[in-house]
Amino acid sequence: MIVNGCCEISHLSHLSSPFRFMSGELQLNNAATATTAPAAPVAAVPVQTQPVAAASSRSTPIVELKHMLTQQDLDNDEEFKEIMEDTRDECSSFGLLKNVVIPRSGPGATKIFLEYTTCEDATKAIAGLAGRTFDGRQVVAAYFDPVKFQNQDYSD
Repeated sequence: MIVNGCCEISHLSHLSSPFRFMSGELQLNNAATATTAPAAPVAAVPVQTQPVAAASSRSTPIVELKHMLTQQDLDNDEEFKEIMEDTRDECSSFGLLKNVVIPRSGPGATKIFLEYTTCEDATKAIAGLAGRTFDGRQVVAAYFDPVKFQNQDYSD
């Protein structure tokens, strides 16, 4: 499902270049693999049309992104470096980005953490990233506890 714009997905090993975010529909470098879901019939089960953002009791300047990466994405050093650079480039468009953390192992592995200077910038990032489809997985974006982030505790 494509919601509120998507990103080009090409960072996976079977595609030709690191991922690039785009506004608009999900696009892949290999046009033969790009698909879009047909519109749901009126009588079908309702499809969520709002971005997928996990509930949080308060906003923070830290954003947690889930379902964008797999462990395979993190195993190659060169690919990991490209993912970090691409993430920083795209996510800087939402506001002043202080830090990007992508744990390669442990409880936070495969998650992406974005540290913004303000809660407002983090809110823009969540609105812009939540619900995007990333290699068939729907991205979940949520505020993350700044104390846990500071302590490098990336567990749920």
